[in-house]
Amino acid sequence: YRIIMSTNTKKRGLSPAAPNVNPAVVAAAADKPAKKPRKKAVTAKSLGLTKAEFDSIKAAPIKRELKQIVKKLAKQVNDDWHDGYEDQAETKGEWFGAIQEPLQAVLDIGVAKQTALLQCNEVLKIVSDSFYDLLACPCRCCWEDDMCDSDTQFELTLPWGGEEEGSRVYHATASSPHDVWSYVWVALLRVHSNLDNVEEGLLLQCIKDAHDNMNKAEMIELPGFLYDQDDEKHDIGTTDQRDGKDVPSGTKLAHYVNNRASEWKSLPSTKKVHRTRRAIDRRFDGTPERRTRDYHLHDDSDDSYGGGYGYGGGGYGRGRRECIIM
Repeated sequence: YRIIMSTNTKKRGLSPAAPNVNPAVVAAAADKPAKKPRKKAVTAKSLGLTKAEFDSIKAAPIKRELKQIVKKLAKQVNDDWHDGYEDQAETKGEWFGAIQEPLQAVLDIGVAKQTALLQCNEVLKIVSDSFYDLLACPCRCCWEDDMCDSDTQFELTLPWGGEEEGSRVYHATASSPHDVWSYVWVALLRVHSNLDNVEEGLLLQCIKDAHDNMNKAEMIELPGFLYDQDDEKHDIGTTDQRDGKDVPSGTKLAHYVNNRASEWKSLPSTKKVHRTRRAIDRRFDGTPERRTRDYHLHDDSDDSYGGGYGYGGGGYGRGRRECIIM
């Protein structure tokens, strides 16, 4: 009888009895948030770029190259803080030269082709962050002392200007590093502020990033001027400057910076804080085999706090008779 009833039920199209379901499980499933859709991968094709162009604004290789130079400087400081100042200055110049290529890529792609705002903004953040990482190395001489009289410089080709020789070039000097990437940043933000299809949330975050990383620039600030360096007014102060010829309009960027300041200022800061590394003066400190002076090989009349290495008097030569500080 049971077999016949089961068969007849299937034939008549009746649905079988629903299985027992735990209400708690159903409620938990309902409260569980829906999975976010996967972000579409950004490719060279989606940005309208060639593979070589897309590779030039990839963050990882740029970050890795600059990090290696910073590590090189940190090692030089650790090995010989006092006598290695010339090598330290040379490494700083090497770092400054290394930022030319990524900055030029931002101008060629983010400004000239008006695409890849997110990627170009990341490149500028990496350049600025690497500079502050470099400054965290306690070199014997500061950046200004090493670079003020240095002839370390390069040129950036600007995607605007006339046909006259030199009108499309920005001369980047190592004595004013902040101004170099700040100038490029303003150009990038101006171009994308003028686009009708710009993602405003991203643009506001980029303005926040630029503001936080441009605070040490001497000749430019948000919303800034894209001045011509041949203009007699380009170096008289940020308030009395003027735009160069044929530069992208800054009207819309000024609107975002000034009229929507409460929005972008409330966004989180992405700027990192780099603590100064510990410096060892190996003339007097550190293990004896790594010293750059042989004070520890001489007897000292007052080695009460010289650590047993013969450089009493606080390690600065007080009470030393036979050794000579070079």
